[in-house]
Amino acid sequence: MVLNMQPKLQWTGVLLAVLLCCGGCQSLLPQAQGLATTTWHAQQYQRQDQLEVQWNKHSFSFLLYQQQQGRKLDMLALSLTGQQLFKLSFDGQKVQVEQRIEQMKLLPFEFVVRDILYATYPHFAQLQQHNVQVENAAQTQSIFINQQHVLNILHQDAVIELDNLQVPYQMVISALHDRLETTE
Repeated sequence: MVLNMQPKLQWTGVLLAVLLCCGGCQSLLPQAQGLATTTWHAQQYQRQDQLEVQWNKHSFSFLLYQQQQGRKLDMLALSLTGQQLFKLSFDGQKVQVEQRIEQMKLLPFEFVVRDILYATYPHFAQLQQHNVQVENAAQTQSIFINQQHVLNILHQDAVIELDNLQVPYQMVISALHDRLETTE
């Protein structure tokens, strides 16, 4: 009986080692600096846009709906045909991915959320602490975090172009003409 249990114990040990290694891999993923803020405040906010993302030799478009009620900002992405692609929330400290399709499993959501907030959320850069610096030139903003140039934002009429220099990826945000009305 003892001999039969030894292979089971060995496999259990191997399985535990693999799980511990995989858990450690999650901490190796880069964190999006300049996202968490201690000055995040509760408000009513809504925004609806079409996004085009070029990342890792992939290109995709989707509709993004942002809604904040209180301290929680929800983001919902739908394909142009209406399929839900991902749903996440941000509470001023962290991004919580609630749902996502398999094709978007590796999308760096912390960076995407951070960059969208810098580009579209009212005065998000001003909510950050001392480690964020914004340089403005004409229609372009350059975002520096811990003195490292991480993001360029170009504002043109109803279009915003993002160039993330860390991940890297490019994103075009187009405001939808039939925007949702803000609830006061």
